[in-house]
Amino acid sequence: MTSGFYLAIGSVLTESVATKITTAGNEYKSKKLSSLPENWWTIVSLLRRSDLLGVIVKLTANDFERVCKEPYAAVATALFEELARKPYLIVAHEAVVGDVDLELTTSDDVPSEDWDGYTWNDQAAREFFGTLESNIREHVLDLLAKNELTISTYKRNAEASVLAASFVEDTQSNLLFRIYVPAGRLYEEELTKLLGMFHDWSGSVKHRTVRQGGYKTPSGRVIEFYGEQGMTTESVGTELEEFARFLGLLDQPGAAEAMLQGLGMDRMKAINLVARYGKEARRVLLDTKHERDRRMLAIQQQIESELVDDLDSVASNEIESLVQLLVPASPFASSSMTMQLATGPGTLPSVMIQQQIFQHVEGVVAQNLNGAVTLGVPAEQLIKLVRELGADAGTALENDARELADPGAPTSARIGARQRLKAFLVRNGQRIESATFQMAWKWIEAQVGGSAS
Repeated sequence: MTSGFYLAIGSVLTESVATKITTAGNEYKSKKLSSLPENWWTIVSLLRRSDLLGVIVKLTANDFERVCKEPYAAVATALFEELARKPYLIVAHEAVVGDVDLELTTSDDVPSEDWDGYTWNDQAAREFFGTLESNIREHVLDLLAKNELTISTYKRNAEASVLAASFVEDTQSNLLFRIYVPAGRLYEEELTKLLGMFHDWSGSVKHRTVRQGGYKTPSGRVIEFYGEQGMTTESVGTELEEFARFLGLLDQPGAAEAMLQGLGMDRMKAINLVARYGKEARRVLLDTKHERDRRMLAIQQQIESELVDDLDSVASNEIESLVQLLVPASPFASSSMTMQLATGPGTLPSVMIQQQIFQHVEGVVAQNLNGAVTLGVPAEQLIKLVRELGADAGTALENDARELADPGAPTSARIGARQRLKAFLVRNGQRIESATFQMAWKWIEAQVGGSAS
């Protein structure tokens, strides 16, 4: 078990979360942002310690205001920069992140700091959270985004506690990556097999102790990798790229063997490993090719059938080129680690296709790639918003929506997904049409019983 400490910033540690930390043999330190800038610099010093396992932060409306005050500006910048270098969880009340209607009536919802003790009800909640000026909110959220820091929102204190407990569990186990694969998604089985091979590679070639976990339901599966002390998400990403290069060399056994020897493997072991991996990889790559060909043919036939009246303005070979471009060729490219539809500048075929037809083709491709599970209009609308407004976090948020919709997924995972999606909605509330926002919000709220309790 890794020895070290957790840093709690703000009143965020419940007794159950603190017990989880100490039971594992770790310690925790608590600091408050409702303090002078000198104390913030002390927090920065703690963030720089090498034995820091993780940071849990609760930001209040008053904390947002402090960040924008001149005495705190420099230290706030340093604090967020250091926070981005550590495993972290940032939680903030929904009303701090964005203007939303509050439905708070229980004592469990009372803010645990910066509260003067008068009766807590809906009106008090609006008064407490409603004083944050929009320019302050946007400044802090932009500062967080600049450092690629994300926020999970909560409505009830119990939700924040669930998020904190899950974060501690993941950091204690050193979770490296976690992906949700909907049932029927393109390359579902092939991706699972390749990740199994990567798990074997980590032990056989890199001599890493890596544990593969997760779960499977009728609606999808989660694949998780947990690493030994010292392994990070960045390092496993580098090793995945190295493993992908190795797979690309398997049709040249000599080059693949040389790569393994360059990584320190004995020559005979390298020869045997290349032979074993070569057989497995050829099977997976052949299955990948056949699955891609099958999906593309089905997609093209569906598009031609639906656009039969428009085929005079666009040739079949132009549609085929577009489908070829939009369907990933690799199981890794179709996973949540890297999946992006190739719709950026310079990626479209060198043909003129009406925007309406392009959007129709893109929608059919996405529908066919993402699995056979029907989520319903609100969830599909939410996924559409995530694709439009989610930027770099869009793929992860889409997987959150699919896991949230999976009734067989663990409750803690669904609560985490729900709160990240709510944070996305409140952050982008001004950019979303009101009726669409309300539909997506109500769907999210209705999942997991609507609360953490």
